[in-house]
Amino acid sequence: MPTQLRKIPLTPLDTLRDLLKEYAEGDPQFPARLVTQLQTLRKQALPELGSRLGSQGTPRGLRKAILATVAKFDWPEWTPWIAMALKNEQDLGIFDEGCAALGTLGTRGAMTALAALKTSRPEPDFQVILNRELGLFQSQQGAAYHISRLLEGQSNLRMAAQGAKLLGAVAGAQDLGAIAEAYHSGDPLAQRLAIRVMGSLPEAGATAFLKAVAESAREDFLDHQLLLAGLNRLQTLQRASVLPELLRQVLAHFGTRHPETKELLEGLQRAASQEQGDILGAVEDLRPWVGGVYETFLVEALMLMGEGKVARYSAMVSDAAQNAETRLGFLTGLVDQVAEALAFKVDCGEVAREEILPIFAPILRSRAGGDGFVTAFLRLLPVSETALLAELLKDPDLTRREKYLDALGTREDDALTPFFLAAVEDPIVEVGQRAIHHLGKLPSSFPALMAMFESGQHDQVRSAIRVFGENRTRMAAEPLLAFLQKDNRDALIVETVEALSAIGYPGSAPVLLDLLHDGKPLNLQIALAEALKELGTPEASLGLLQKAPKLKQPQVLILALEGSLTAFPAFDRPLPLDALPEFMNLFERCCDEREGEGQRLRAILASQDLFVFDRAAYNLLKDRVSDFLFDMRTKETWDRESNDRVAAVVKELARRGDGLGLLAQKEAGINAQIQKIPDKGPKKIEALLALREALTDPELIIRPELAQTLSERVLAMLAAPGSEWREIAHLCEIGGLTRQPAMVEPIREIFLGASGLGLKSAARTALLALGLTESDLNRRPPVRSILLLEPSAFFRKRLAQALADGKREVAEAGSREEAEAILAARTVDLVITESKDAQGDLAPWLEELKGRERFRYALLSTANRDIAALRQNAWIIGALFKPYPTEQVLQALEA
Repeated sequence: MPTQLRKIPLTPLDTLRDLLKEYAEGDPQFPARLVTQLQTLRKQALPELGSRLGSQGTPRGLRKAILATVAKFDWPEWTPWIAMALKNEQDLGIFDEGCAALGTLGTRGAMTALAALKTSRPEPDFQVILNRELGLFQSQQGAAYHISRLLEGQSNLRMAAQGAKLLGAVAGAQDLGAIAEAYHSGDPLAQRLAIRVMGSLPEAGATAFLKAVAESAREDFLDHQLLLAGLNRLQTLQRASVLPELLRQVLAHFGTRHPETKELLEGLQRAASQEQGDILGAVEDLRPWVGGVYETFLVEALMLMGEGKVARYSAMVSDAAQNAETRLGFLTGLVDQVAEALAFKVDCGEVAREEILPIFAPILRSRAGGDGFVTAFLRLLPVSETALLAELLKDPDLTRREKYLDALGTREDDALTPFFLAAVEDPIVEVGQRAIHHLGKLPSSFPALMAMFESGQHDQVRSAIRVFGENRTRMAAEPLLAFLQKDNRDALIVETVEALSAIGYPGSAPVLLDLLHDGKPLNLQIALAEALKELGTPEASLGLLQKAPKLKQPQVLILALEGSLTAFPAFDRPLPLDALPEFMNLFERCCDEREGEGQRLRAILASQDLFVFDRAAYNLLKDRVSDFLFDMRTKETWDRESNDRVAAVVKELARRGDGLGLLAQKEAGINAQIQKIPDKGPKKIEALLALREALTDPELIIRPELAQTLSERVLAMLAAPGSEWREIAHLCEIGGLTRQPAMVEPIREIFLGASGLGLKSAARTALLALGLTESDLNRRPPVRSILLLEPSAFFRKRLAQALADGKREVAEAGSREEAEAILAARTVDLVITESKDAQGDLAPWLEELKGRERFRYALLSTANRDIAALRQNAWIIGALFKPYPTEQVLQALEA
């Protein structure tokens, strides 16, 4: 089989998108994997998750899984996404969980959203749910009572959380002072809850409080950083050096921070230089200027050392170091929370972005915040702040640079292209690699990279080639091929070949084969052979076989052998018989001790990937490999693991040879069974079941000719009217066993329309056997033909112009009669229609046409909101309520 290229998630957000795309109903691992991704992306994931919550095309189980994460990640930013999704949610279970999620958030915004839903969703069942959640916000007590419960803090987690929730609902501008006081007097949990409450209140005073906390936390963080740095220097010193170091730190720090103490510092310096100097008195004179933990520590430590209390000094240093580490961790979390709260206020329009950035920029430079701050700040940072963006790339901390790239990359803002182009040149390869991945997501990155590629400057050309390869940029394939044909710089040619190998462009095979010959440098030959091997097309694989007789290097020969089989991975895609002699010759050369130079084991292992309808070839290969195995067992370097692997190859080759020996007999039996299938009657099911059992014989090899015959027969029987569901189920299973691509869409249509579990399960199994993933099962086939039934000629023409993109056939009809004439001539994929016309309700007419299979799906384009009964049909893919922009039609087709 073709070697799979490593899958590189271009951004962390792409990893989340891949996870959501691969969602399978009932997957027990999915919730844990989703939580892991949210721990990585945090609030950057909200737009992706929120948009899926509001899409009716999102599987029900996936929406429930997203809502279930709200309890663990109770960010107030969930509120607008959940509220938007619940506005039109018809599933009572999903609505219930969405309302419960809003109740879990417990913020003022969540309560407001629930109140708005109570007004807009008057249905009795929905009202019961809304009354339940709104009741959780009701309180007979005032704000002071809830503040007292919040102050329980870590001693009573449940009571503190409940107090914060109800405080957010009842607090007003008059309570801001009391909440601020609770923050300053509470324990760490009470402080976090107080900030959460302040972040949910729209009052200007709450914003001012958060700004003050952010600035205070930054100053406290810097102070503790100074303390920790000073402690680190002191802890490495011997006792005799401690006092001079303390004096040095005091003089340096106070001289910078408090210039007015210049005379006092000079006195301290004179006292320290004299044997009987009053150092204690000089230190005591500095106390009026002491502020912050670092200055307090310096004065106290100097006093202890001046008094000769070394033991107390040592204990104080140890305690100070431990407390500083703990405090720095707390302050990092505090800055994160405050930054996220302020960023949320920007999102809500309560404060301007320009008002927040002057507070955030100093925090960034001091590195006071963690991941939460970085993502909050860089989400708001304007692209015009080029100087600050340049600072990010100069940060000496590798980990922080990577975090900056991820935070900005998640924005997927095309204006950031220059920033990521600069980041590609980072001296740390891993950082440059990350920048490449983010750069590849931006639309204008390709023109910018092409300009670099065509600049003629070696470094820029090389960087562009590197980005093209890492990001699998398909549009760059043709320019890269042209570059190969005209450039003669071997190093760049090798990198270009490697980039083409990563892109996997089928059209590159002729150029790569033309370049591959024995006169090229060895590293280029290896790169070309690797690229052709990875390409995995018949042209590339057969081309390697044809080139092999003129190649000499063992490293290239073995790649040619392996690559010759990548396009032919199974008996439904076997190696052509006329290429078999060339393969056998190449196999012998690779196994030859002189010419292959030690490639024998690798060649033997590659031979098990040979699929060809020639029993003699398998028998010959089996005998040759057995001889090689006997010979290799005599060598001192031989080991048991290699022995077992080669023995397994011998066994597999023998099995395939035996299977081919019985093939003609088995095929004759299956052809006889196909001919004996009755057109109808009770024996038809028995015959289909027997055929299915025969096809699942593990020793059966289905030739492409037999698979084609089976698929044609299955398609014909599926098209016949009046079949029972069990007959259709067996036909689906047989169609899946043929592995024919033509079976995918007919069986998928059965899967999407099946109501019974038996038929749906059979169709699902067949589709998986045909190579579809779980995420592909519910995906509609692309719409290629459309009938537009619209009585308004103006609106009809407008829609037709929007839909006609060169890939779709669009037919127009102004009435049922015109539509029936078009559908009588041919079946269409999609009908876009009104729900009513001048003759009345179109539902019976549409259902009758669907019963005659004149179209696959229908999309309602209507001004009538009362279409609930019609939308219950599985073939109605959606409804657009007039007036609507034409972009909504295109979005509905892509859903």
